Amino acid sequence: MNRCLYDLFLIREKRQHFAEGISIAFDMVRRRMPPGNPAIGILREHVLIGFFKSEFGSENVVVPEKGNQRSYDVILCDGELSIKTLTGDSGFKVLWTVDNEQVSNEIKSGYQPEHDIFLINIFWNRCMDSVFYIPLSAQHDVIDDIGRQKYLSSATGTNNRGISINKQAVTRLKMHSDTLSFAVDWRVKDVDYPDAWDEWIEFWSNRQ
Repeated sequence: MNRCLYDLFLIREKRQHFAEGISIAFDMVRRRMPPGNPAIGILREHVLIGFFKSEFGSENVVVPEKGNQRSYDVILCDGELSIKTLTGDSGFKVLWTVDNEQVSNEIKSGYQPEHDIFLINIFWNRCMDSVFYIPLSAQHDVIDDIGRQKYLSSATGTNNRGISINKQAVTRLKMHSDTLSFAVDWRVKDVDYPDAWDEWIEFWSNRQ
């Protein structure tokens, strides 16, 4: 179990600090990006990695070089971690590819989870269990219980973009006894957010 995430989930003050901040931060991202824009997931990931660096120290956070083929997003306290964010009751991607043959092979026999998952499940205007630490043990148990073909789903054809863990399997993962979780209040109050261009204004001003 990742020692940094263990502290986050088990220490009340850390949970409260994160839960109060993440709803505001993700609301800022939502307001800056049009609905459906795939870049929103990247910005959410930046928010979370920024939190890790602030909370646990930059020396305990390693971000892989861009373009590297890897199934994890960050190394936190020496543990490789996959970051996932989703809105509502849905599944999430575990492999991006347009190769239908690869998709078929992975679903039949190839796919095996390799890393713990840090999942943020957003439920706007509700207060719900939303932050989940899903260790490898839980992922293997659910696959063994329901089978790989029920655990994974894909959309084949010209619009195929890879493989997802389907929403029923995500529910099983969140309910697993090894999974840790806590709630977030997504009923975001009115906040005076900084202008979306402020950081770039500051950037150019500092270069003068």
